[in-house]
Amino acid sequence: MTTNDNKSEVISSYEAYTARVGKEIIPCYEPAIGQEELALITDVINRNWLSESKYTRQFEAELASACQRKHAVCFNNATAALISGMKALGIKTGDEVIVPSFAHSADPNSIVATDAIPVFADIEAATLCLSVETIKAVKTAKTKAILLISAYGNVGAIEQIANYAQANNLFLINDCAPALFGHYQNKPIASYGDFSVLSFFADKTITTGEGGMMLSDNLELINEANMYKHDGRKERGVDIIDRRGYNFRITELQSAVGVAQLKKAPFFIKRKKEILQAYRNKLKGVEKVRVFEFNPGGDIVPHRVVIFVPAANPLIDYLSAAGIGARTMFMPMHSQPAYRDLHTFPVTEEIYKTGICLPSAPSLTAEQLEFVCQTINNFYQPL
Repeated sequence: MTTNDNKSEVISSYEAYTARVGKEIIPCYEPAIGQEELALITDVINRNWLSESKYTRQFEAELASACQRKHAVCFNNATAALISGMKALGIKTGDEVIVPSFAHSADPNSIVATDAIPVFADIEAATLCLSVETIKAVKTAKTKAILLISAYGNVGAIEQIANYAQANNLFLINDCAPALFGHYQNKPIASYGDFSVLSFFADKTITTGEGGMMLSDNLELINEANMYKHDGRKERGVDIIDRRGYNFRITELQSAVGVAQLKKAPFFIKRKKEILQAYRNKLKGVEKVRVFEFNPGGDIVPHRVVIFVPAANPLIDYLSAAGIGARTMFMPMHSQPAYRDLHTFPVTEEIYKTGICLPSAPSLTAEQLEFVCQTINNFYQPL
């Protein structure tokens, strides 16, 4: 295939995607941005300092407190936070990092960006997360770290995994990007691990459009990661380049949005829980639908409402035709062209075939939710 053919295929695929999304009358998710964000953005513009400043430091401090962490550093996205954090830990060429195949591409990609090797593992069906058993199944003498992922805001037995990591001299990296404000065993999910990362993409509980954060109780680790963030310097204004670093800084405009969003967080959390419960109530009579239950050992803030059905794609097509923004779950990373791991991970593969993300934005109305549930019911029990 020629380069032009490749370009044409990419353009056609993107156009098909935008056309489908443009027809959605009920989006899968949408951010809630208003006058509060506009007021702080206006303040940033009036100050005429658009790079990191007071709102960035405020955003870091407030989230460190919310997550019961001693330190936090903003990044331009969670992927950058993962890369910087792993490099700060000393993860290097040839080291292996265990990561679930049920993951966003940012997770194995960030491992590769440090010249380490992603080693895929299966997950538990009940939690959609790694367990000590699935970790043990792929651990080798080269394993340096475990990259734990809070799938759709959920966690498994994170304390057991933390204890296992410590007993085996492994780093625990906590990608809790969609799990902000969630708790497990009365502790913030983000408080676990040598470091944790958050994402503020447009579909997260609070958003800055793009953006991420690294949190840790280890100041030395934070300072090292901060150097990788600041082009290898200890901070802006320093001429000495101590590391071969990157420009991973966030903007003050984004941080201002984040500070405003934090004030709305209690409402977002309440609505996400209400929406999940409403779906449970309305879909409990549909025999072929199972609403995913988040870990009862925690106070989880659901990132998405997830259901399982006999086959996901036919229902997604049906919902899309009705203007409903349903989405597949993560395509297994081990089957992606970039990785092509020949191992089989049956739980991950089954979840991809049967799982669906339903509309779950805080702005979702009772009428919209009723329409989604009725459309699902009609698919399985046509009149």
